[in-house]
Amino acid sequence: MKSSAKVAAGGLAQIPRPLLYYRTWAQAVRTLLARRGAMLANLDAGGRADLATIHTTRGLVPLLMHDATALHLMLCVRAAAAMGGVMAEAGVFMGGSARLICAAKGDTPLHLFDAFETLQQPASGEPAADESEVRRHFGALHARQDQVARLLAGYGGVSFHPGVFPASTQGSEGERFAFVHVDLDLPRGTVDALDFFHPRMVAGGILLIDDYADAAVRRTVQAWFAGRRDTIFVLPWNQVMAIRQGD
Repeated sequence: MKSSAKVAAGGLAQIPRPLLYYRTWAQAVRTLLARRGAMLANLDAGGRADLATIHTTRGLVPLLMHDATALHLMLCVRAAAAMGGVMAEAGVFMGGSARLICAAKGDTPLHLFDAFETLQQPASGEPAADESEVRRHFGALHARQDQVARLLAGYGGVSFHPGVFPASTQGSEGERFAFVHVDLDLPRGTVDALDFFHPRMVAGGILLIDDYADAAVRRTVQAWFAGRRDTIFVLPWNQVMAIRQGD
């Protein structure tokens, strides 16, 4: 025991004091973050640039995802940009995640599907069941399309499809998608998104689905993919990712 203690003490003595202080501080931070379900990570230059984009976006609009989730989103977009298809986001809110997609997509076209301010307009006649459910769930929480358009004005290739999904997909049936971010909150909307996008995904295309911590959405997604060949990754931050495989 004494010999081991001397070796350990000798090893610590050989570490420069600033580095020893840093290691002690870093370990304390990691322990604190781990107790809170978070982590400390060192990013490379690309990761630091993406993180700066994320924080700039947070300063412009509410961004309803953690930094790790946002970084993963941008990495998926960048990987999908070489696949040859277009990209989409279903459930845009105020455009924070759409801005991150734009920052990583290059010249790839992006289609944005959201009700926007149509939910604040009186329903014409008796609304369909899916529209009634969306109106009850979101109320007045949606942003205006012109607000999101101003946020994304510096990026090219962005198309807006306002209205309740999936009616808003009219005219997009011929597209092939390399990346789709689904953030529609509700099981019905999630199923509608999977029904529309999945058959139109290119091989290896990425479907990134939010709200997986919600039990109803989780059951819906699991049931939808049961028996399919797609590769499924359950992510530790309320998302599931599906890589499109052959039928």
